[in-house]
Amino acid sequence: MMAIVWSLMMVVWLGFLIFGAWWVWPHFERMALTGELVTAVLWLAMGGAAWLLAFNMGRARYWRR
Repeated sequence: MMAIVWSLMMVVWLGFLIFGAWWVWPHFERMALTGELVTAVLWLAMGGAAWLLAFNMGRARYWRR
């Protein structure tokens, strides 16, 4: 049961990261260095790094080899 909950949480989290990248895409297309672009890039980078860390920890705990 915990593996299913972990999997669902990871899918939802990844979905929000993809939605966040889609939301700030106009800032990426303009390529103007603004505070909003810098904040968005840092936020997405930290979220992606945290997602990778949580994914690797969950994979080690819940996936049987």
